[in-house]
Amino acid sequence: MEIALIVAFAIYLGILITIGFIFHLKTKKVDEFMVGDRSVNYFVTAISAQASDMGAWLFLGFPGTLYVTGLIEAWTAVGLVIGMYLNWEFIAPKLRTMTEQLQTPTFSSFFNKRFNDPSGLVAVVSALITLIFFTFYIASGLVGMGIVFESAFGMNYQTGIILALGAALLFTIVGGFIAVAWCNLFQGLFLLVMIVMVPAYAFFKLPAGFASIAAGAAAKNVSLSLLPSWAALGNALILSLGWGLGYFGQPHILINFIGIDDVKKIKYAKYVGITWQIIVLLAAIFLGLISIGYFTNGISNPEMSFVIITKELFTPLLAGFAYCGILAATLSSMDSHILVSASTLAEDIYKRIFNKEASQKQIVRASQFGGLLVAAVALSISLNNSKTVYNLVNYAWSGLGSSFGPLMILSLYWNGVNRYGALAGLLTGSIIAGFWQFTGIAILPLIPGFIGSFIAAYVVSKITR
Repeated sequence: MEIALIVAFAIYLGILITIGFIFHLKTKKVDEFMVGDRSVNYFVTAISAQASDMGAWLFLGFPGTLYVTGLIEAWTAVGLVIGMYLNWEFIAPKLRTMTEQLQTPTFSSFFNKRFNDPSGLVAVVSALITLIFFTFYIASGLVGMGIVFESAFGMNYQTGIILALGAALLFTIVGGFIAVAWCNLFQGLFLLVMIVMVPAYAFFKLPAGFASIAAGAAAKNVSLSLLPSWAALGNALILSLGWGLGYFGQPHILINFIGIDDVKKIKYAKYVGITWQIIVLLAAIFLGLISIGYFTNGISNPEMSFVIITKELFTPLLAGFAYCGILAATLSSMDSHILVSASTLAEDIYKRIFNKEASQKQIVRASQFGGLLVAAVALSISLNNSKTVYNLVNYAWSGLGSSFGPLMILSLYWNGVNRYGALAGLLTGSIIAGFWQFTGIAILPLIPGFIGSFIAAYVVSKITR
């Protein structure tokens, strides 16, 4: 392994671990660990929320899929931007206000109080769904990092994912929400630079610029049009809805709305966050197009285009920092997944079922143990790297979006939904999204899962009113 790669990697991880330990000294109470005592400024909130969204998918899965299918895949980005804008506009302010009023640090406890469920069943079911799909989400990041460490650093796949997981656990479990938010600010800005720099430099290394991309697309028989035909319009809508709808139900993103210090500043966070999102998604699209022109003889694994281009065009030290861009995207997503999973296990499983009189210190310790437990399960999934990063992310995204998205909208905008409707929506959405792949129907699972969950929650609430 090149010593320069190790140096770049060590510097990057050293910064993250330092941030984690700094905020560890300030984190004592449950609310501080889980939601940062609702004290994070709008700029950190904006970048943290957006960075926790992307993951290794931004560098690996998305450009790789665009390389295979052509520019029509860019409709995924259109759906993501629209979905996130709607999230900032209509979900963030109400969620921030209502969770503070109800004093709920997790979404499971929020749903339970919102629907006045004395049995606690809504909280427990919500918690279990969160934990199930988050394990796949964390696994997707580990698979991505394992591939990167194996290809770029010459490291064993299993060693690579254990190293990545250890880094994420260290600053997440030690520092809690505020450490994660500030680490995500650093990582979000860092990955922004890398996802823009690498494809921009690679473009100028193409023999004929855009003509090389056009020639590569013709040779691969993929279209460089957003709408290659009217028949493709349906596919474009499916891609947009199949990803964009998911934003309403992603706890690792929504938790950032709860942690902002002032609900009135959400409008500023919205513009900062959406600007960041548009830039990185455009850069990822550009990377996919560059790959079409760069790999004229094909590539065995399209998800590795960023890694291969970087290795061939940059010095080892610069390549090392560029690879840390993938690490930034992965860890900024993984740390949020681990934190939410840990908080959910402690607040909605441990405290609710096993120790109702748990002290603040006991709940924080339970959160830290919960993070380790979820990470261990995700590690066992990622050790079998038969799934692509894109497929793992799509499965987790669809499951969370289908289960929680409709219920989040209804809980904020309709007083008619009750605990029976909530349970019906949670179970319907998770079951449809979880098993949709076995139907063989070529529609992203989020669409039927979201619709089914919404209908179930609404109808059952009406019937049992």
